[in-house]
Amino acid sequence: MIKTIIKRDGTKEPYSAHKANGWGEWASETLGDLVDWSDVILQTVAKLPEEVKSETLHRELIQTCLDMDTWSYNMMAGRLYNNLYRKEVWGSLNNPTVKGLHSKLQEVGILRNLSYSDEEYAEIETLIKHERDFKKPHFALSFIRKSYALQVRTKDGEVQREFETPQFVYMRMAMALAENTDKTKRMQEVEDYYEMFSLGINSAPTGNFTNLGTYNTGLAACCKILAGDSLMSLSIADHIATVMTGQSAGIGDKKITRALGDPVRNGSIEHQGGLPYLRVLESAVNANKQGNRGGAATSHIEVYDPDIEVKLALRNPMSTEDKKIDKIDYCYQYNRHFARKAAKNEDIFLFTQWSAPDLWEAMYKGDMGVEFERLYEQYEKDDSFHKKWINARDLLINWMNEAYETNRAYEMNLDEVNYHTPHKDPIYSSNLCEEELTPTKEYSSMLDLYSTEDHGRGEVAICSIGAINVGSDLTDAQYEKAAEYELRMIDSNIHSSSYPLPHVGVTAKARMNAGIGMMGVAELIAKKGLSYTSQEGLEYLDLLAERHAYFLIKASLKLGKEKGNAPWMHKTKWPEGWLPIDTYNKNVDSLVAPVLRYDWDGLRQEIIDNGGIRNCSIVMHMPGEGSSKALGTTGSLYPVRDVTLNKTSGNTAIYWAAPNSDVYDYESVWAMTLVEQTNVYAIFQKWCDQGISGDMFKYIELGEKVDSVESVQGFLYRTKMGLKTRYYFNSTDEMPTICTNCSA
Repeated sequence: MIKTIIKRDGTKEPYSAHKANGWGEWASETLGDLVDWSDVILQTVAKLPEEVKSETLHRELIQTCLDMDTWSYNMMAGRLYNNLYRKEVWGSLNNPTVKGLHSKLQEVGILRNLSYSDEEYAEIETLIKHERDFKKPHFALSFIRKSYALQVRTKDGEVQREFETPQFVYMRMAMALAENTDKTKRMQEVEDYYEMFSLGINSAPTGNFTNLGTYNTGLAACCKILAGDSLMSLSIADHIATVMTGQSAGIGDKKITRALGDPVRNGSIEHQGGLPYLRVLESAVNANKQGNRGGAATSHIEVYDPDIEVKLALRNPMSTEDKKIDKIDYCYQYNRHFARKAAKNEDIFLFTQWSAPDLWEAMYKGDMGVEFERLYEQYEKDDSFHKKWINARDLLINWMNEAYETNRAYEMNLDEVNYHTPHKDPIYSSNLCEEELTPTKEYSSMLDLYSTEDHGRGEVAICSIGAINVGSDLTDAQYEKAAEYELRMIDSNIHSSSYPLPHVGVTAKARMNAGIGMMGVAELIAKKGLSYTSQEGLEYLDLLAERHAYFLIKASLKLGKEKGNAPWMHKTKWPEGWLPIDTYNKNVDSLVAPVLRYDWDGLRQEIIDNGGIRNCSIVMHMPGEGSSKALGTTGSLYPVRDVTLNKTSGNTAIYWAAPNSDVYDYESVWAMTLVEQTNVYAIFQKWCDQGISGDMFKYIELGEKVDSVESVQGFLYRTKMGLKTRYYFNSTDEMPTICTNCSA
C-alpha cells in the first residue's frame, strides 16, 4: 500500500487518496457507468510498494485500465496517458506554440523551413485544438507517439528525444500539404486538411505522417516493378527494388524469366530458372531498413510457370535450403481457364513468355480469356510444342495448403484484373499487399530509368494511398469533401516527392494514380446494428461502396477541371466514359440488386465532356493496420477478429479495442464462412477500379484438418464472384466470445 510519493523533482510527500481519486474521477468523467474509476485506483494502489514515484503510479493506473480490456477503459487510459505523454515530451502540461515547436525541429535538422509567415503561424495557432487528444483511446495515442511523431533516435534505435503530440503531427502534415497552394487559398486549405486529420475523417499513409515537412520527401507507399527476360532488365529491376526500399516503399515484383534448363545464347548455356533472381530480390529489400523494420516485397508468379511446384514451396519451412526463399512473399496468378481445369480435375501444360510468347501475352489481354483459350487450344494440338503437364486440381490443393500453412501464398485473377479496369495497358502484377492494380513496363536501359523524358521505354508504378474513415458516419456532403481532400493530398504527394530514379517521377506524374480506401467499416456496421451476413447488411455495404466510388470519381473530375487531367489519361478508358459499373462481375447481382443511388449517367457525361479526370486510378482497399490504429477505429473492410486484441507493430505492443464495443454488438469474422467473406469483398470489388487487400479467415477446431474440397470450392467461388486478389489466409482454433449473429 502506498504511503509516500516521490515527485518528478525528487521531493517526497505523503500519498493523497483524495488526489488519486481526483485523477480517476477526471479520467472517467465522460464514460458513465461503463467504468469504475474507484476500482482502478484501489487495484493500482494495492499492488504498489509503500514508496513510489509519481510517474510509476501514473503508469500503473494506465496499465490497470488497459488490463480491464474494454473500449471504455481504453478511453480512460487514453486520458491518463495524454497527460503523461505531454510531461515526458515537453516536461510540463503546457503546449508549446506551433511556431516554437517548428523552430526547435528546424534547429535539430529534422524539419525544413515551411514557407509560412509569422502572421500565418499566428493564425495557425488559433486552429490547433490540443483538447481533441483527450478524446482518443490509449492505443491511438500510443501508436502515433511511437510510430508517427517526429523523434531523434540513437544509433541503437532508442528514442533519444521526442517533439510532437498528435495535434502537432496533424498540423505539420496539413501545413506541408498546403504549402504550395496559392496564398489566397492556402490558410483555408491548412484548416481543412487539419480538421480532416484531427477529427479522424481522413487517413494518410505512414510516409505522410513521418516525412511530410521533413527533409525526407519519399512519400510513396509502394512501387511495382516489371523485369523482362534479359540480364539488363533483371539487373535494373533489382536496382529499382534497392533504391525504392530505401525510400520506404514496399515492393511489388514481377519477373519474366525462362524456366530451369531453358536455353540461353542459342543453347550454349542452360538457364537457372527464376530462383536465383528471387534470392537477389530478397537480399535487396532486406538490406535496407524502413524505420524499425526491414524492407518487404511480394513477387508474382503464374500458375503456368514450368517451375511452379518449386516456387509454391519457397516459404514452406520443410523446403530444403536451396529451394527456400522465405524473406519475401509470393502471389500466384491464374485465370478462369485454370479455374475450370481445376474444377474438372484436368491437366494443364506449362509455359513461359520465352516458350509461348503470344499465349503468355494473352493472359494479360483483358478480354476475359477469349484469346488465351483460342491460343491454348492451338498449342495443345501442336505436337511440335514441347509440353510439361501437371494436374490443375493437385496444383490448386498444394497452393491452398501453402496458404493455410504459411498464411501467405496470395492469389490474383488475371482475367478480372485486366478486364474490370480503366487501364488499356496490361496489368502484370500488384504491389506488396495485393491491392494496387496499375500498368508497369520493363526497362532495358539504365539510362532510360535516369531520364527525365517521357520516352515510353519503361514504367514503375507508384502507389499513392489514403483512406476515408467511414466509422465516423459521414453525410454525403462530408463524404464529398473528404474525397476531394484525399485526392488533393495524393496530388501534393506525387508532385512534392523526391524521385532518386528520375523516370519514376515522370511516369508517376503522367499517370497520377491514386488509391483511396476505407477504414472503420466494422465500426459503422456495428453502430448501425447490422450484420455483414444479413441481406440488409450486404445492401448497406453496397451503398457504402457505391458512395465511396461516386464521390471519389466526382472529386477527380473536379480536380481535372481545376488542375488538368492526367497527362496519360489517353491510356485509359475514362475519356470514353468508363465507369466501374460497366465491367464488374455480374454474379455480384445475385447478392444485391443492381440499384444505382447516385447520378452515374450525369457523371459519365461530365467525364466524357472533360476528356477524362485527374487520376488514372482512384479506388483500392488497403489493409490499414497502421492508419486504423492512429484513427482509433477498426481496420479496412473486414469484420473484427475480436473486440479487444493485443496487436504488435514492429517492437511496439498495442492494446487495441473496437470502438464502443461495450455498447455495440460486433460480428466476429471467425464466425463467418469463406463464402460469406467472399460476398463482402465481391460487393466492394464491384465498385473498385483497382483491387482489395482482402484477408480470408478460417476457424479451425483444435486438431481439425483443412478439407481440400472446401479449399477448392472457396477458390472457385472467389473466381466466380470476381475477386481480383486475395491476401493473407488467417486461421485460429480459438473462437472469440463476442456477438456472432448481430442483425437489427
